[in-house]
Amino acid sequence: MDRELPSDLDIDFDLDFDDSVARQAHRYVREVVTGLGLRGDSSFVETDPRAGAYVALDGHLLDFPDHYVALLWDELAGWSAAVEDRRGELVEVARMGAGPRPSPVAVVRWVQGLLRGERAHEQPNRDFAAFVPAPRDVLS
Repeated sequence: MDRELPSDLDIDFDLDFDDSVARQAHRYVREVVTGLGLRGDSSFVETDPRAGAYVALDGHLLDFPDHYVALLWDELAGWSAAVEDRRGELVEVARMGAGPRPSPVAVVRWVQGLLRGERAHEQPNRDFAAFVPAPRDVLS
């Protein structure tokens, strides 16, 4: 089903696309991922509408031993740690508090401290109702 384009059709194939923001975000997150000793196969970076990342971590937080933990990055808010609630939703449980783009080494140290049970600088979300098992009907 090959069709020839009309010869009078004027398409500008030289699109002006600057992907430097995307490349910088990927490079920054890759440095954090490799610093944590991860391969990055359970992580992703997005750049639209703004740069952000999700990095699945190996290990668990002491306060949430039965929940998966992830590292989240937002180019405006910086790094946070989140765990999955019983519905599979991510709930932020710690925020790094070192600005939007701290050095990868600082992020790695912060994450290692969290996994050892050290308290975060800020713990903005202490409402853990989502982690309480749903009430069950009693069968008679």
